[in-house]
Amino acid sequence: MLLLVLAISGYVSFDRHLPAGLSLRLGLVNAQGLVSGQGGSAGSVTLGRSGTIVKPASVPTTTVVSHNPIGYQVQPGEKLQNIASRYGISVDDLRWSNFATLQNLGTDVSAGQAIVVPPINGIVVTVKAGDTPQGLAGSYHVSAQSILDFNYIRTDANTALVAGGVIVVPGGRGPDFVKPARRVATSFSLPVSSNWTPATGNRFAFGFCTWYVYNRKPVPWLGNANQWFAQAQAYGWRTGRTPAAGAIMVTAESGFGHVAYVESVNPDGSWRVSEMNFTAWDVVDYRTIRPGSIPLIGFIYGP
Repeated sequence: MLLLVLAISGYVSFDRHLPAGLSLRLGLVNAQGLVSGQGGSAGSVTLGRSGTIVKPASVPTTTVVSHNPIGYQVQPGEKLQNIASRYGISVDDLRWSNFATLQNLGTDVSAGQAIVVPPINGIVVTVKAGDTPQGLAGSYHVSAQSILDFNYIRTDANTALVAGGVIVVPGGRGPDFVKPARRVATSFSLPVSSNWTPATGNRFAFGFCTWYVYNRKPVPWLGNANQWFAQAQAYGWRTGRTPAAGAIMVTAESGFGHVAYVESVNPDGSWRVSEMNFTAWDVVDYRTIRPGSIPLIGFIYGP
């Protein structure tokens, strides 16, 4: 009897010092008690040998945000709104990121067109010589620190970035867009038959504006007219928004854009161009254009 009492009192004393949930019972084997010595699971807690708690490794469940711009080729039937919705950004972000070709609100994308898509609500910017994070922050109305952080830039905000590089300006706001305008000219000449002989190396389709302009000023690129301004910049040609005799005028006057050759500039700031396929296919005409009367993308001056 004395031995039985001692055994019971010893059990009670031992049981008092066990963690909750690990109490031992007489009779049946206690599986949780075995966990204390051998390891295993007790509820949602994993234990090692001698009751050591092993912390479960957490598994990330959120999608990692990309920091790189996305190159995209427009599919048949797609519009800016379709692409913006797919990537969860705004149409304005797409226009600002492709400003050379999409700055006019009357212009949309066309099948096969190559564009760049920002990975978040923001603007993809190609760095020009002398650009700094601080300068870009002022131009796009954001903090310089947000540009440094998002693009993992380790220099200070006033250090010039590498020209030709591409960065993302998160939450940026670009320049005002050009509102669509009707074709307006101060004077317009009667169209004449072209009767042109193709210039050497001219691979553009005969009868179109690009074919004619190549004949007047050969260029090293291909593509629709609305791609010429960006192409010129990519090839290092000088560009701007001031007319000059001998320059190529690039506009958004159609879904594929339009190019013309600047014949002369007048004292009042208007300029005279010659062009093909403005009034009709394979027809050359001449216009005198006033500033602000057309959806101008810019002028290409030369290499």
